[in-house]
Amino acid sequence: MTLLTKVAAGWWAARRAGVGRPGRLRAGTVLIARGEFSIVIAGLAVAAGIQARLSPLATAYVLTLAVLGPLATRAADPLAASLRRRARPGNPPSRAQAAGADGQIRPD
Repeated sequence: MTLLTKVAAGWWAARRAGVGRPGRLRAGTVLIARGEFSIVIAGLAVAAGIQARLSPLATAYVLTLAVLGPLATRAADPLAASLRRRARPGNPPSRAQAAGADGQIRPD
């Protein structure tokens, strides 16, 4: 859930700044790797004696997002381009799509 809210928050902030859709997606994915707040909350819960197993879970979660975050950011631009192509029906195929198995471009 936090992954989705981080992407949504980045999208919203970039939209308010007038950034286009690819930049909004990129801004959201950059926030995925930020998990310091989760560790702070887990530390407070452990210190309060609420749940001793929460700290290792939060640590594993933050480390997982630290790996997934940069990968998602790297995939943001190709994903945005793919979504943009799908949103516009009737677009001509790209040069790569127009090429056959032998790599030759065929006219329409």
